Formats: sequence, C-alpha cells, structure tokens
Amino acid sequence: MFPLLETALAFALIMLTASLFVSAVVQVIINVGRYRSLVLIHMLRSLIHGFRAFHRDPDVVDPATGRPAHDALSRNEACEKRFAHEVLADPVLHARSAKLVYGSDPEQLARLVEYIDADDLITIAAGAAVTVDGDGRERLLPSRWVSCSQGDSGAAKRYATIERFSAYVRRWFPTLEGTASQTFKQRARQLTLLVSMMLVVLFNFDGFQVLARLHQNGAARAQVVAQADTVMTSATRLGERPAGAPDELPDTTLEHFGLEAQKTATLLDEANLGIGWQESWIVKRFSAYRGDILAAPPTSLEILRDTLFWLTGLAFSCGMLSLGAPFWVTTFSRLIQLRNEVQHRKRQESASGVKTESGALAHPARERAVARPS
Repeated sequence: MFPLLETALAFALIMLTASLFVSAVVQVIINVGRYRSLVLIHMLRSLIHGFRAFHRDPDVVDPATGRPAHDALSRNEACEKRFAHEVLADPVLHARSAKLVYGSDPEQLARLVEYIDADDLITIAAGAAVTVDGDGRERLLPSRWVSCSQGDSGAAKRYATIERFSAYVRRWFPTLEGTASQTFKQRARQLTLLVSMMLVVLFNFDGFQVLARLHQNGAARAQVVAQADTVMTSATRLGERPAGAPDELPDTTLEHFGLEAQKTATLLDEANLGIGWQESWIVKRFSAYRGDILAAPPTSLEILRDTLFWLTGLAFSCGMLSLGAPFWVTTFSRLIQLRNEVQHRKRQESASGVKTESGALAHPARERAVARPS
C-alpha cells in the first residue's frame, strides 16, 4: 500500500507545483489586463441600464410594446460608460498618486478600481446629483448618465431621482455583484485552462508517464515528497487555500511569478520523470520509427498507438491542472493525513505485536502449566 500512497502523494505534489505556476501566470495576466476592473465597469453599466429599463426610459424601452428598444444597447453605450467611468473616477476611491499619474481622465482612473459597495455608489451618485427645484427636494441623476444626448444638454429625466436610484441599487446590487463575481470566476477558469494547455505543451507534461515513473522509481518519489514544505509555503504565499475555504484573490507580482517559474522548472527537471522534450519517450519512439537512432523501429500501428496514448496523457494533464491549485492543496493535505494515519496504525500494530511476544516469553512456566495434562 505504501508505494501506491507515496506515488499518489508525489503526483499530487507535482500537480500542485505546476498548478501554482499556472495560478501565478493567470494572476499576472488578470492584474496586467485589469480584468476585475473591466468586470466592475460592466456591472455598473448593467446596473444603470437596468435602472432605466425598470422605469421605462423611452431610450431603452419601447413605450408601445414595453420591450427593449431597437439598438438600445448600442445607442445608450456612451452615457452608460460615462456613468461607470465617472463613478469610479471619484477622488475618494483613489490614492493621490493615481490622481497625479492619470490626472482627470475618468476612463483611466476607472480601470484602477476593483470593488465598490452599494453605499459608496449611492453616496457618489448623490454627490453628483442635480437639483431641479428651488428648495432642493428633487434631485436627479446627471442627464449625461441617463440620456443619449452628449454632455448635459439632454432633457432632464424626471424618473431618475436619487431616491429611486438608491432604492433600485439596494434591491439589485447584490444580484448584480454576484453575477459579476461569477463572470470573473468564469474568465479566470478559462484563462487557467488556456495557460494549463500552454504549460503542458511547453513542458511535454505527460501525466500517464509521470505516474508510471513515480510508481517505478522510489528515489524519485522520495525526492519529490521532500519538497512538500517548500511547495506548501509557496501555496500560502500565493493565497491558494483548500477547496471550500473563503476566496482570497492573491496579488501575484512579477517577482512571485519568477519564483514559481524557477521552482516549477527545477522540481520537474530534477525529478527525472520524463517531462520535457529532450528526454521524451515519444520523441525517441519517433526517432526509432524514422531510423535516426539505433533501436528496434516500431510498426506504423505501434507508432499510432503510442501517439494516441501520448496525446491522451497530455489531455489528462490539462484536465488535472485545470482543477486549480486549491483542489491540489486539499488533495495533498488529505493524502498527508492518510499517510500519517496509516503509519500510526502500523506502529500501533507493531508495538502490540512486540508486547504480545514479550509477555509470552516472560511466563514460560505458566505456559507449561497450561499445556501439562491434568
């Protein structure tokens, strides 16, 4: 049982190491591409569009049919973008350094904000509201946020009061926030799959071959498992938690990415598990088939079988890596607990056997008395 368990442990650790590399790459792409900011901007655009549709704005909903107006999304894109950008460009959401770098460009400043809650949104909208009566009791959203017309020249939309907007935000913000969160996670999963595929092809990461070599080579298993503490420390630093734990998005820097790249390459290379193109078994099979090396050449049917098996191994690796680092953190932790429990029980059984044997040797006269016939 121990070789199988040690093989599973070593394989889980290798997959965790590769998954951390994939996670670091994904987080760098997300940070550089401002994915969270883009999702937030889209959420605010959806919110203002929904607010206008809810109150049957004729620019959004056809008054005769009650259905979305023709080309409503494209015609209202400019004002809804203005709403999202101006809200997220509010000075209270930015450090002074950001204001100095980007000046008063709302579009650039909006891409720096990754989160806003309902109360902050209402407060910012109220600060930008326009008073339309003498006593200041009726305050409307700026017309440039709810009108297709450019600037503030559009006619005032009497439905777009701060009170109605606040009520709509408090009612629908949690739903839109949850939808935006799911959208971001879906994009992150797609990126993870794409980066996993690139890693598998780059390293020729054949999961079946890795499993076979780990099972056959006890020294390789021990060498991989010896890196467990280092890999788990990296997982903690990158914010990767076991599956089911509260989400905590890591802020992976280029330095962290470089460390993970170096660590992944070192572990995969030193373990000598056939990862990489230089020592790849499929390359050797093709070389033998073409007669480039002195080896028995495989037949066409054998080379086809080997190619399909190799491609299946690559697909298996992609699937395993796409499960994500949290899955492999959980799996490795559980395998460690299982190994410790098995070792503990084996020690208990050994100790129990020693006690039984020593007890029998301590009372030879009693055994002879029991064995002597009456």
